[in-house]
Amino acid sequence: MKATIDAQQEIILASAKQAKDLQDAETQRDKLTAANVAALQAAASRQVTPGEIAAWLPKQLATPQPITFTIPAATAQNPTPNATASIPQADLPVLRDRVEKCQECAAKLTTSEADVSSRDQRLILAGEELSAMTKERNAAVAAAKGGGFWSRMKRSGKWLAIGAGAGAAALCGFGHCK
Repeated sequence: MKATIDAQQEIILASAKQAKDLQDAETQRDKLTAANVAALQAAASRQVTPGEIAAWLPKQLATPQPITFTIPAATAQNPTPNATASIPQADLPVLRDRVEKCQECAAKLTTSEADVSSRDQRLILAGEELSAMTKERNAAVAAAKGGGFWSRMKRSGKWLAIGAGAGAAALCGFGHCK
């Protein structure tokens, strides 16, 4: 039993190290992703005016032919005129594929977030199960050793009383008590 417990302890320690390494890698990925997202958000937020946005968007889309944006001058009758985008027909399939890819990523992200939440719940349940199994194992080890201190003391006391009673009965049976 001791050998089995020692072997299992080695496995538990190795698993704990692997779990920590995985957690460290996940933390690194999270930091890198946060930095990338912050850089993307900062670049987008620097584009404030309609002209800046119109110049920035074609660079982000990377289409075969440039998309052009026309922003009419503001007038008293129309202080915020609508911008007009001119998209070459050759860019339409590329834009379609980009939109499809964006929608696909959004769907995968939603599923991945749900999977992570489910995984976290499963890990909590596995931890509870592991705690219960650890308590069960500890109880089995204690039972194999004869129980806890008080239980061994009680058992020893009982056998001591039985032995003393049997010894007294034997002495009295041989006529020592007369």
